[in-house]
Amino acid sequence: MTDNPCPRDSPADDREHDLEPMSDRWIPESQPLEAPLPDDVRAALGRLLGGGSVETLDEWVTAVRRRTGGGPITVDDLCHAGEETAHWGEIEGERYHFRCFYDAVILSALTETPVTIRTESPDGMVIEARSVGTAELTVSPDEAVFSFGVDETVAPPADGEPSRADIYAAVCPSVRAFPDLEAYERWAATVPVATVAMPLAGATDLAAELVA
Repeated sequence: MTDNPCPRDSPADDREHDLEPMSDRWIPESQPLEAPLPDDVRAALGRLLGGGSVETLDEWVTAVRRRTGGGPITVDDLCHAGEETAHWGEIEGERYHFRCFYDAVILSALTETPVTIRTESPDGMVIEARSVGTAELTVSPDEAVFSFGVDETVAPPADGEPSRADIYAAVCPSVRAFPDLEAYERWAATVPVATVAMPLAGATDLAAELVA
């Protein structure tokens, strides 16, 4: 993929932001796709897509497909990096560096092949995982979580439907891994992004939906 839509770093990382109580920010592993999203996440995702409100992650995946051609993503659609990054996946001895660690999870789902994953949280903590297709994801530390969301100030598409590049550029900076929920909460309290957090060990459910 020659033109990478994902920014190198989140421009929001160093700005202060007041976050609502975290009780509605946690999506349990038992229902990651069906759990209702917080109001600000619903509104921001809907605005990114050009209007409306996105109620769940399942609805988000459906809406993205409808607005970007209807098909599943491919390996070429992933946010590949042209140089080494802190986020990579290794498959059969070949290492792929990404702008967003979650692309390594999707890579395993796309290829149905085990992928060794390494990423760093915003505070520099190393998080490792091993993904096997869409069936299994083991992580270290065990209590690691990841975030999903979009900048609260995201603008709707200027002309027509958003492209996959538009969507990735808006969402990728908000998809981060953390050693535990408390680390996510500390980060979320400092950035103007509307996010939720989920157990990293359950990340394959969303990946399966994206590549189905």
